[in-house]
Amino acid sequence: MAELTGPRVYSCCNCRNHVSLHDDIVSKAFQWGRHGRAFLFSHAMNVGVGPKEDRHLTTGLHTVADIHCADCHLLLGWKYERAYEASQKYKEGKFILEKSKIVKENW
Repeated sequence: MAELTGPRVYSCCNCRNHVSLHDDIVSKAFQWGRHGRAFLFSHAMNVGVGPKEDRHLTTGLHTVADIHCADCHLLLGWKYERAYEASQKYKEGKFILEKSKIVKENW
């Protein structure tokens, strides 16, 4: 697995596999992941991407794919593949990582 370098790294809470950098956070304002609060990231690493599916989320219909840790396979969140509403297009290609599934490293 690739190890990310930087002052602040987020890792899988189960196996400590590095999954993103703090600097890649786009928003911390997501309150309704599957397990509570979630962060929107511009990039994620060391994750597997599941099949695409349409889901009705709080902000409307989106095509998303679940993402899991590439090492231990813990479900971490999802990737926005497509947003159907113009105001949500900024999410396309970005990743939701649930706060309860990641831990801070090098803080």
